[in-house]
Amino acid sequence: MDKIKGMRLLTKTTLLYLLLAVVMFSIGGLISFEQFKKAVSTETDYELIGAFLRTKRAIGNGKLDAIVTSKSLKIDSLSSRVEYDTTKAYTLRDSSIYLKRTQRVETFRKLIGYLSYDEQDYRVEIIDIIFEDADVKSVVSNITIRLFIFLTIGMLLGSVLISKFTFKPFEQILTAIENFQLNSSKPFDTPPTNTRELQQLNRFLERMTTKARMDYVALKEFSENASHEIQTPIAIAKGKLELLSGSEGLSEEQMVLIFSAQRSLTKLSKLGQALALITKIENHEFNAQKAIDFSDIVSNATNNFRELAALKEISLTSQIDEHISLNIDSTLADILISNLLKNAVQHNIEHGQIEVELNNDHLIVRNTGTPLKQKPETFFKRFKKSSQTSGTLGLGLAIVKKICELNNLLVQYDYLNDWHTITITIRNSSN
Repeated sequence: MDKIKGMRLLTKTTLLYLLLAVVMFSIGGLISFEQFKKAVSTETDYELIGAFLRTKRAIGNGKLDAIVTSKSLKIDSLSSRVEYDTTKAYTLRDSSIYLKRTQRVETFRKLIGYLSYDEQDYRVEIIDIIFEDADVKSVVSNITIRLFIFLTIGMLLGSVLISKFTFKPFEQILTAIENFQLNSSKPFDTPPTNTRELQQLNRFLERMTTKARMDYVALKEFSENASHEIQTPIAIAKGKLELLSGSEGLSEEQMVLIFSAQRSLTKLSKLGQALALITKIENHEFNAQKAIDFSDIVSNATNNFRELAALKEISLTSQIDEHISLNIDSTLADILISNLLKNAVQHNIEHGQIEVELNNDHLIVRNTGTPLKQKPETFFKRFKKSSQTSGTLGLGLAIVKKICELNNLLVQYDYLNDWHTITITIRNSSN
């Protein structure tokens, strides 16, 4: 069976969730940045306004001398009266100041207000440092990245635990499906689970496999019975035709009709046998349990066809390496090489040639013949032949194709320079 390539369901789900987490954390980081920036700005403004109101109360209580001015608080007496909006005695704005200790420009929030006391106006300036956008981004980014790393580690560890408990029955179901065989009497074993969806899947699979086996048995019995029963009337009809052909007084025209009917019955018998064989192959009734000596089978089949080829004045040469093993049913192996050689003999030309080559990599059967009227690959289909008037059934290469598919062999048909070549690659098979 070919190795299945792809990503595990749990791995794909985890990666998709992590991708979704990246998007959500990015959006959440931007929202957090704006909210954090707004909160810092709001709190800074509240602090500046509070400081201004405390300063206003101190001046109103005549405690101006008790107020200690600093870089963050400056109170200047104005020599003349200042007109200002009495409904809003202060304004807030952003400002930048170069600080020597950090050697960079820092962003400040500044409050400028005016106060009057004892017919004297004062200008109050209060400043407070606020976080810069870069600092806010750095803080939010660090928090977001750490949360994402924590989430990633948690999801990876969680996926391992989930795969051991939650997904274990699902993997067991997949294994049971993979090992299921129609021609086996072993019941389809579904793992116990308390997950509702998996319970539904188990019930469906049990019904489906039971129905499939019943249909398989019915079809198998029908094909076997049909193949067997059809041979009996064919044999009876052929016997009666032979008796009839021995009768006296038959004209030449009547003898031709009798021989034609006998050929048709023989063809019908072979057709039933060939279709029954294809059905058995498709139903996997031939199972290779161990490797066989493929070289021995190819050699025996080649020797058996030498006499037939010689009768048709066709030379048959072979180059067969010894002890080539192949994991294939011996009956199918014999049918495979026999069909190839029979095809090479039937579709050859007068004084033609057949060459058989077998090594560790491939089996090649090539023969001389007339040019093809169709694409080579079409002859692997059922009832496809070079001429509809040909006496062949058109199933030989179809059977070869089915045997190759069953045993993981690659088959290819090529035509070049009046040579028909069928190559079966065997190095990729289980041997």
